Amino acid sequence: MNMKDTALVSTSSESYYHKAIKQLIYDYIYENTNTISIRAIEKYFGNRFADVYFKLKSGEEIVVEIQNSKISVNEIIQRSNDYNHLGIYVLWLIHGEGNCVASKKYPRHSKEQKISPSEKFLHKMYGGRVYYVNLNVQENKIGLNKPFALHFSKVIKKKKRGIFKSGYNTYFYRDINFRLIPNWNMFCTKFSGFKIARFYDKNIKLTLKKKMEAFIVTRRKNSITKKKHLKSIIKRFNEKYGEFMIYNILIDLVNEQKINLGYNIFKKIKKKIID
Repeated sequence: MNMKDTALVSTSSESYYHKAIKQLIYDYIYENTNTISIRAIEKYFGNRFADVYFKLKSGEEIVVEIQNSKISVNEIIQRSNDYNHLGIYVLWLIHGEGNCVASKKYPRHSKEQKISPSEKFLHKMYGGRVYYVNLNVQENKIGLNKPFALHFSKVIKKKKRGIFKSGYNTYFYRDINFRLIPNWNMFCTKFSGFKIARFYDKNIKLTLKKKMEAFIVTRRKNSITKKKHLKSIIKRFNEKYGEFMIYNILIDLVNEQKINLGYNIFKKIKKKIID
């Protein structure tokens, strides 16, 4: 797509990046799936203009809310509820390099990154993921990188947990893991009290849980009784996933009676993850 053409899309009050992402999402999802029967840009719903609207061949209606500027949690809730009351599912897509994020987001694993309250809320709303999209700008052409999902987990350093402020901005520190979106297909579901549309990516925590359980069963026969056993697990998974998520999953596996932890190991882990 030519950058000049993209700039002509939508209203003059919107930022250039918002216009570009909106137009490209409108085109890319339609062109890369065979599930769309009707599509529109800026479809009007009473007091709302949906950035992008799709009606699936299966009958469900979806609005894609593309967020480039800062937004409050209350506004996310209000917009989502307004569409949900009309029976419409909502897909929130965040510009990873936009003003709505506390730190720029890319499809990679990273530690101790800043997230905004809205990012934190969307993570819960979408069951352990936030969807981001970034533009690919080269010379006078602009394209859209495939959306990606990020999963947040608390950092292991307790001094970096909680809420932080910088001027008027509020943020949290989180370790971040990414998951590539397998394709552009969407499906509709209900979660956390909202009707949401999402992609077919897998939950990162559930994926790691299966990997850790298999690792422990193979090497430790379901039991972790010594510090060196715990260290081997941390060594295997820490670089990619971070200690807090590993410890959290170990507690989950114990509660699900899938592994056994020695008392001292259990006590050490609880001390690490309890705020």
